[in-house]
Amino acid sequence: MGHINEILKQSDLIVEVLDARYPEKTRNYNIEKMAIERGKTLLLVLNKADLVDKTEMEEKKKALAEKTGFKVVFISAKDKDGINLVRRSMSEVLKKEGGSVGIIGYPNTGKSSLINALAGRGRGRVATSRKAGLTRGITKVKLSDGFYLFDSPGIIPFGEEEFDLFLVESKNPNQLKDVEGVALKLIELFESERFEKCFGLEKGSLTGKDADEILEAVARKRSWLSSGGKIDVARASREILEAYQRHEL
Repeated sequence: MGHINEILKQSDLIVEVLDARYPEKTRNYNIEKMAIERGKTLLLVLNKADLVDKTEMEEKKKALAEKTGFKVVFISAKDKDGINLVRRSMSEVLKKEGGSVGIIGYPNTGKSSLINALAGRGRGRVATSRKAGLTRGITKVKLSDGFYLFDSPGIIPFGEEEFDLFLVESKNPNQLKDVEGVALKLIELFESERFEKCFGLEKGSLTGKDADEILEAVARKRSWLSSGGKIDVARASREILEAYQRHEL
């Protein structure tokens, strides 16, 4: 939080990067409150819009703007879609005399990818990774004369559920305490057809199956057996979680 306090102090505008699939789950209400109390303007950027249906995305954007009163834009930093809209939105707040923008958000929502997309080639690019938690300190990037961006470490509110953190990719399988439990919850969240398609199972073969049965079916499909010929559900659990984070599921 020391890094966050410093960014709030130095920034004229705060950009909160959210996961477009789960915007409410990736809002940090405490930091939003701190920013407002300090008189900062907030811009909400819904990243990973390439993973959401466009009609659904428009509905989420409208609902979030009405609920918060903040300006909301959606982008795909990976595909560089919507980046110019973010630039225009930033310019509306900062005006022509320049200023500083603080980028905040949960781990792996795409803060560093957004900064690189805004900065373009050869302007102090920052490292990115699918692994959550890569950014450890404050990184300052110059966009142009008088304009700066501050990248911050991802902050997770205290008490967040492990499954919710995995769902928004703020934790990867290696960071989970209960890999099988999280995999079972993920299976319960989606329709069975997704798993049939992802793992090459016969269409309709998982209809009516519960989470444990789907997990076992994936293991059998991959011929993953543990000692004694038992189904290796641990390996199947990890594969399902990794498929989700590769955006294959």
